[in-house]
Amino acid sequence: MAADTPSSSSAPAGFIHVLRAPFVNHVGPLLQREENPPGRMTLGLRVESVHTNTMGFMHGGMIATVCDSAMARATFMTLQRRTVTLRMNMEYFDPVKQGVWMEAQGRIVDHDADVAHTECLVVVDGVTCARSTGVFRLLRKL
Repeated sequence: MAADTPSSSSAPAGFIHVLRAPFVNHVGPLLQREENPPGRMTLGLRVESVHTNTMGFMHGGMIATVCDSAMARATFMTLQRRTVTLRMNMEYFDPVKQGVWMEAQGRIVDHDADVAHTECLVVVDGVTCARSTGVFRLLRKL
């Protein structure tokens, strides 16, 4: 495996590789915390050079992708409904450096029969680096 190839081998204990969507496989690997409280989902990623911009920080679009995935996964695992993103907002507070383990902590804030309102915090070593909110359309029940 090349040095720039993302790997799950450096993940902290308690994270597993379960996300198999083609796009996630392309940009990841995104790992899922094995145990999550109801309504929550934590995804993790070791930031490799393929995830960074020219300054060596995680690309903002990549951070947004991980947040979108964490919020959608929290919704799916809780409500057993597939989703599509209707709206998503991002706030960036601190750069995420190459080599760090970052976690996207998604949660459902509220939902009705048609939509779920969600939030996600991006945390590195206890520091919140970004925050996202999202609204997801709930599709058919499984």
